[in-house]
Amino acid sequence: MATASVAFKSREDHRKQLELEEARKAGLAPAELDEDGKEINPHIPQYMSSAPWYLNAERPSLKHQRKWKSDPNYTKSWYDRGAKIFQADKFRKGACEK
Repeated sequence: MATASVAFKSREDHRKQLELEEARKAGLAPAELDEDGKEINPHIPQYMSSAPWYLNAERPSLKHQRKWKSDPNYTKSWYDRGAKIFQADKFRKGACEK
């Protein structure tokens, strides 16, 4: 039950957090930094910048939005786009409705 007391914020703490978010959006306060030291755009919604609970993220980050497993052998074209593999050269009766 110790985590419930940590998650609780007083009214003043919540108000200060909202004022800080508004100042960041207005450009008056510096942007928040993620785990890698990159700035997080203050206009990104909270549901996108905060990681799911099962990732145990302590700070907001966009790392969970990126591709986790990158395959070095991955290519975008897994087939030859536009290549004709089989071209019918003989008319077959009943193959078409016309």
